[in-house]
Amino acid sequence: MKAAYQEYKKCQAELKSLDMDEEQKNREMAFLEFEINEIEKASLVPGEDEELEKQYRKLSNGRRIIDSLQSAHALTGYDGQGAGEAVGEALRELSRVTEYDDQLESLSQTLSEVDGLLNDFNRELSSYMDDMTFDESVFYETERRLDLLNGLKAKYGQRIEEIQEYQKKQQEKLNKLQKYEEIFEASREELKKAEKKLEVACSRLSEIRKEYSHQLEENVIQGLKDLNFLDVQFAITFSRRSSFTENGYDEIQYEISTNPGESLKPLGKIVSGGELSRIMLALKAILADRDQIETLIFDEIDTGISGRTAQKVSEKMAVIGHHHQVLCITHLPQIAAMADSHFEIEKQVEGTKTTTQIHPLDEEASIRELARLLGGAQITGAVLENAREMKKLARECKA
Repeated sequence: MKAAYQEYKKCQAELKSLDMDEEQKNREMAFLEFEINEIEKASLVPGEDEELEKQYRKLSNGRRIIDSLQSAHALTGYDGQGAGEAVGEALRELSRVTEYDDQLESLSQTLSEVDGLLNDFNRELSSYMDDMTFDESVFYETERRLDLLNGLKAKYGQRIEEIQEYQKKQQEKLNKLQKYEEIFEASREELKKAEKKLEVACSRLSEIRKEYSHQLEENVIQGLKDLNFLDVQFAITFSRRSSFTENGYDEIQYEISTNPGESLKPLGKIVSGGELSRIMLALKAILADRDQIETLIFDEIDTGISGRTAQKVSEKMAVIGHHHQVLCITHLPQIAAMADSHFEIEKQVEGTKTTTQIHPLDEEASIRELARLLGGAQITGAVLENAREMKKLARECKA
């Protein structure tokens, strides 16, 4: 059911995305063609932007480069006061005295290597300067090309590869629009197939629900009778929604009549809080081993019941307690005795301020509280013994 619904929604969204009038389609095609042509005309080459950036930096700083190179050439040269001239002079001075000390030969050799390296550097620098020229037309063309690439980057992607990928995607969209009628019709057929498959799944699910609804009705009626609804009617009605959902097309209504002569009416509209709690208790007891809700809270569940009915309510809550955490506020000792943990809720008034305190009760304190609920203000030994017996029977019932 879920898979069929997801496929149906996917096909529905696809068809909706394709749905457009002729004018809108033509505008979209014109826009796509403009973008594709703009990128195609640029004849992009991956990596060229990086190379152009390097070339532009070199060309735009050509005068600064030339000035610095000329200074470096002069400072390291062999004319005038350059470093090459100074090293050469030092080497000549050192060679005059190497014959007097063998250790000076090593120093002379080192200085000779420095002289050779400096000479090689000066020659390569001179050659670089000779080859370096500034071509106005090359600079203009480089600048123009970079402006074009940066303009495309601003619109379509930060890298040339991204721009080309964008062009590819836009081309795919254009191809679809050029075959719009064919693609739209195919998408509509896919939606029809998905809807037919979904209809089958919904129908099957509805059949399963209706099959088990009769069993659930009988179980709920019996459960409600156990909870003091002696003349009760309960029915599950089905109607079809106007649209599909991931849970099918069923609109399900629980209807109930709790009094003789009353017609069935929607559950949420006719029952009191206490009645609703007991109805929920009946449902939860039936579904205890399947329900995934972790905690259930029952309030006013003891309204209008006593004796054997109260005992039945407590037993059903114990059944649910095997699978869920159950919190229940009650004034009935039959229900309180069944609790695994018993708390006393007490209001205290001090002047104009009212506070509520909750006290956990141990075994003996719980028995005394049950006795209070049983006997009122006067708690006799017989009442305490009755409370102790009630607690014992509750333990045996849960065992």
